[in-house]
Amino acid sequence: MPTYIPQRSPSEKFRTLVVLLDGTGDSVDEDVTNIVMMKEMLLGDQKSQSRDSDKQMVLYVRGIGSSMDDFDPSFDDKKTHSWRGMIGSTIDKAAGGSLPEFVQTPYRWLGKNYKDGDRICIFGFSRGAYTARVLAGIINGLGLLPLTADGKQDHLVAKAYDLYDNFADLAYEKKHPKQMEQDWLALQGQYQEFKTKYNCREPFIEFLGCWDTVNSVSYARALQLGFTHREDIKLGFTRTNDIVRTFRHAIALDEHRVKFKQSNWSGPAKEIPDSADRPKSKTPRVKTDAEEVWFAGCHCDIGGGSVPNATRPNLAHISLRWMVRECFKKNTGMIFDAEKIQKIGINPGNLYPVYKSRSQESSFVPLGPAKIQVIEPQSWASWAYSFVPSFPSFSAKKKINAFDLTIPTQTEDELDADDALAPMYDQLAIHPIKWGALENMKLDKEKKLADGSWGVVEEAHKGKGRTIPPPEVQHGGKIKVHRTVRMRMEGTLKNGEKKGQRYVPLALVGYDEKKTPFEEAVSKGWIQWVA
Repeated sequence: MPTYIPQRSPSEKFRTLVVLLDGTGDSVDEDVTNIVMMKEMLLGDQKSQSRDSDKQMVLYVRGIGSSMDDFDPSFDDKKTHSWRGMIGSTIDKAAGGSLPEFVQTPYRWLGKNYKDGDRICIFGFSRGAYTARVLAGIINGLGLLPLTADGKQDHLVAKAYDLYDNFADLAYEKKHPKQMEQDWLALQGQYQEFKTKYNCREPFIEFLGCWDTVNSVSYARALQLGFTHREDIKLGFTRTNDIVRTFRHAIALDEHRVKFKQSNWSGPAKEIPDSADRPKSKTPRVKTDAEEVWFAGCHCDIGGGSVPNATRPNLAHISLRWMVRECFKKNTGMIFDAEKIQKIGINPGNLYPVYKSRSQESSFVPLGPAKIQVIEPQSWASWAYSFVPSFPSFSAKKKINAFDLTIPTQTEDELDADDALAPMYDQLAIHPIKWGALENMKLDKEKKLADGSWGVVEEAHKGKGRTIPPPEVQHGGKIKVHRTVRMRMEGTLKNGEKKGQRYVPLALVGYDEKKTPFEEAVSKGWIQWVA
């Protein structure tokens, strides 16, 4: 097996440009996310003069709430310990006010490095996943500026973002559809003028991969609007995007914090004129191959970051293996380190030179009753201690990196079975003091009303499970759920208040007031189990 796969033939002249956008406050640290795992698995880096830049370039962006520091690679191993830095970071984690900067940086990088024929692949987790969708959205609406290495045109990036951001105001005109349509057509015209004036390229997005997208980045803009608008801020082409060839989304079944509502892909846009009707569009559009798959666990159990590096078993490894497989299945051309693919539990020979699909039924059945360890609530003392700022350690404690993993002896099916029973890190249950207050506050939320219409109501969330869109609005007419959820449902809880009970996903199906429990959805045949 070659060191890196897939191998490129001499006739394949394209490069892959990969953008990786981390979750809120996340970086290269002692408990990395799947975004960092992807970074470590890929060939190449962000520099155009690197040895492998003729094949693949990779830009990693730390999460919202982290200092940008111009994305110098050396910054990944530095920490900001000043009180000013801590306060600014905390505010940004809560409000997401730096979203424009976190979009413009990868846009600028793509503008300077993209060449005709290159393949753009974008990945994100949490708010980073929403940032990834915004980045793909601005490329759809405004195109990609042909920026020069000297930075003389960099000021145009902010101008492009400001123009793109005007899309958010259209959502507040739903009560006036004719005015909204007129404004949308006018905005399209402005987009096209910008493209023409600055000779913007119109590339496709080869692959857009997201782990548990949450759109909690609206507060700063809401402050500018004086909180006159009650709905979430919506930016253009983030729920559907006709320049994206493949969209893959791993979603958490058990996250239930009020500010962590998932942002689903919705298919062709209905609330605005079809994006294919844009005037003078140079590029034919594509029908996105979209697939959203639900996984057992909470937010960081899906995107990673719940446990220290190199921990096994690990719920996040399930969705990581799934996403890597999808990259090969869809022939993105992304080049991976074969040994690191092995370390996460996939046989590289099942991906290259010929992709081998997994059986929908697991060939491995665990022996004996399966027990699931429950992480129990945090005490008052440990909660108070968590607010004490950390400072650089001068001890000789060994740093454990993301890939300080041994190559497992188990098969991929066996690892799935092990990881399916890993502890879940339910932040609302573990840290009720930190997260509980918001659950009892009356907050605005979009909801299906008794007459079938959608409106904004004010109510307390009270830790209710997420809403799974019903089968009739799903891609393919079924709710896609990873088969490891079924494995976990056969296990019983080892400890905690529900000791001895079986695991049941928290998410409920349907938009109506009376939602369908997950187990009932299974019995009704609404679920499609995927591997």
